[in-house]
Amino acid sequence: MSDADGPYRAPRPGRSDTGDSKTWADDSKTWADTKDAHRLIAAALSRLVAADPTIPPHPYLSRHLAQHAARGEVLDDAHVPLAVLPWESSANVRTLLRQSDAVSDARRQEWLEAWARIEPFIGGAGPDSRLTSLHLAHHAATRPRTPLDTSVARVSGSRITPLWSDWTAQDNVLAVSETRLESLTRTTTTDGRSLLVSGDNHGTIRMWEPHGVPAMAPLHTYGGAVQHLLPLPGDLLLSAGTDGSVRVWHLTRGQLLAEPVHRPGTWVSALTLFAAKDAPEVVLVAHSDGRLGALDPVTFRPVDPPLPSLDPAPALLSGVGLGGPEGMALAVAQGRRVRVWDPRRADGYTHEHEHEGAVRALVDLAAPGRYALCDDSGYIGFRDASTGRETAVADAPPAGPVVALTALTVAGRAAVASGGSDHTLRVWDARTGAAIGGPLEGHTAPPVALTTLPGTSRELPAPAGQELLVSAGADHTLRRWKPGGPGGGAGRAVRRPVTAAALSGPGSTAGAPLIAVADESGTALWDTGTGRPVPLPAGHATVTAFASALVRGEPQLVTAHSDAGVQLWSLDRGAHAAPARLAGLLGHSLPVRSMAAFPHDGRTLLVTGGADGTVRLWDLDRVCALACREDHLLSVRDIAVLDTAQGPRIVSAGTDGTVRLWDPVTLRPVGTPLHCEQRVVNAVAAVPVDEPGGAVLVASGGEDGTIRLWDPGTGRPVGRRLDIGDGPVAALAFFRTASGRPCLAATGPGGTIHLWDTGTGSHLLRIVTGSPLGALDALDARQPGGPHLAHPVLLAAGVAGVCVFDVRMEGR
Repeated sequence: MSDADGPYRAPRPGRSDTGDSKTWADDSKTWADTKDAHRLIAAALSRLVAADPTIPPHPYLSRHLAQHAARGEVLDDAHVPLAVLPWESSANVRTLLRQSDAVSDARRQEWLEAWARIEPFIGGAGPDSRLTSLHLAHHAATRPRTPLDTSVARVSGSRITPLWSDWTAQDNVLAVSETRLESLTRTTTTDGRSLLVSGDNHGTIRMWEPHGVPAMAPLHTYGGAVQHLLPLPGDLLLSAGTDGSVRVWHLTRGQLLAEPVHRPGTWVSALTLFAAKDAPEVVLVAHSDGRLGALDPVTFRPVDPPLPSLDPAPALLSGVGLGGPEGMALAVAQGRRVRVWDPRRADGYTHEHEHEGAVRALVDLAAPGRYALCDDSGYIGFRDASTGRETAVADAPPAGPVVALTALTVAGRAAVASGGSDHTLRVWDARTGAAIGGPLEGHTAPPVALTTLPGTSRELPAPAGQELLVSAGADHTLRRWKPGGPGGGAGRAVRRPVTAAALSGPGSTAGAPLIAVADESGTALWDTGTGRPVPLPAGHATVTAFASALVRGEPQLVTAHSDAGVQLWSLDRGAHAAPARLAGLLGHSLPVRSMAAFPHDGRTLLVTGGADGTVRLWDLDRVCALACREDHLLSVRDIAVLDTAQGPRIVSAGTDGTVRLWDPVTLRPVGTPLHCEQRVVNAVAAVPVDEPGGAVLVASGGEDGTIRLWDPGTGRPVGRRLDIGDGPVAALAFFRTASGRPCLAATGPGGTIHLWDTGTGSHLLRIVTGSPLGALDALDARQPGGPHLAHPVLLAAGVAGVCVFDVRMEGR
């Protein structure tokens, strides 16, 4: 309900909470006084806030209710309930959202929009974390690629000062799930409400209002992942998945009614309705061993209609309407083979065809006898069920596998939406295969399930004859889209995900760091003091890692590439001059994932860890290889260097779940491997301890979402596990504050940067970005030989881009 959606139709103030359409104003009335309209809309939306305080307000309400209240100049507790303003406890945040100076309208809107982008992910963060996250989101949205301006960078109460950002976030998130979503459908209840229903990998089923607010308590199967959902009349729902069972639920009562199918040791590969000519409708259930059964959709007892024979393998099924009284044919996909079974014919299967890749989805189309399918090769095709003829092929399909399909209507045309492994949704004309609109970008992992919503609801307007598309992604989000035409995407283009980023020391401006950033489109160095880029002619191979080095007094940048090469660059060429390539290092057979340079015995050494499982040591002064270790069984995920009383120690973390230490002098392992019990170890960092003797600990960040501290001398853990609580740990960075307080930063796919005091183990701050992060780097305020910094500087990078800020934990 934004201005882009057309003129506002105001509700009557007396609208009931039940959603009775008779209490709404005549749709023919368009408000001329927009402030009055905004006030009434805010009053109406406030009644949609759940009365149960344990149900979190949804970003749709948070975003639009606050916007309308602000535009109507009624951003107060009467129009915006405390339940939908979780930042009420922070007076500083509330002040930002209700500024009243002469230029406040645009400024206030900027803060509201920044909050809307991070609110779905903010959870139970405290006031300091909320304000700091809002501050960073606002800077990223309003001052991209802009050098530091102290007049606008500081916000009272914020724990950071943003220095530089190149960040593009999306704002079409309907809901965020704590677990991975596996299935999605839409149902209409007996009282006419449209609900979204999702299933996750923990066996939980959730119902959502079309605007994303939880509709009722979740249903727990206490089984495997829920991969199939089939709504039936009378508020019934069938669920099935990896535990081999089919369950019957009454949605509005939240009750499990029956479990008509239970086959342990198998999983359900398909669940669909089917009706042959002159035969009653049945529910078809296919299992992973190729067994196909049928249930009565009323009694849920097994029935025995004529069914096709299947190979002993998982099958995908889709009934294909043949039109009118002709009933349905059944499209069956097993691996790369697709067959169509027509119960009207005595010979059963009418035709079959093979595909280049395994078929991932089948979907019936509105046109009689037509269906669409997709496969692992990226193919999206449209076929005639009677003849097997290919009627159309999607123009310019994605390069990777297509994993989900759904049929929908766009501007009165039959269409199909696809979700690909490239995280992108696309929409195709079902008759011609032509693309409708551009790619829909925003998911940070593949969309695994798709459904539609009618585009006529008051909360979710859309042009006549066009449905809204809803996607469930492996990034744990539900997202809403308007496919085709203006406003078809999520609002703003998504930049290519950052593949590597690092702080490279001072640029041309005193004290301002130089940032190295790479994505699939290229590599650049940015001076945060001037906001100007420095070109880096790194070639066509994508950069996978950076490292900074000082070799014989000359600042150098080291880049690792997707072709497994490593390049050395001189940065000693003056402001904004392109770095000069010095040399290349060859030895890895797969790309390097992490690097670190360090001085030792008058030389500068470089250690690299690669996806080939090797740790390699190089002499940058002589540009030569020194050693190679192959002790890790799988990929090396991260590298760090410990500065100990006995000299430097190399630390490597691996996919094999171990952390290993090496002596760069003897080139031998130090101690025994640390078996971290964190599944994959994605990140490591050196954590100095404030005690005599220069003690240093190793921090390991795991796939299980925990951080552990280890004593490298004893090989034993120190203190308790630290849990980030929002997914795997992807990156770690240690720094000291201006007063010397030791801090560890951690982040991952959840998009939140967590700060801990490593001396006390206390959690200090959450900085929420709302987009997955994969890289962290820090410049310590007291780092020897580094730039003069009053406060430590932290870099975070990921899917949406890169941001750099200083951290001010003491004082504001």
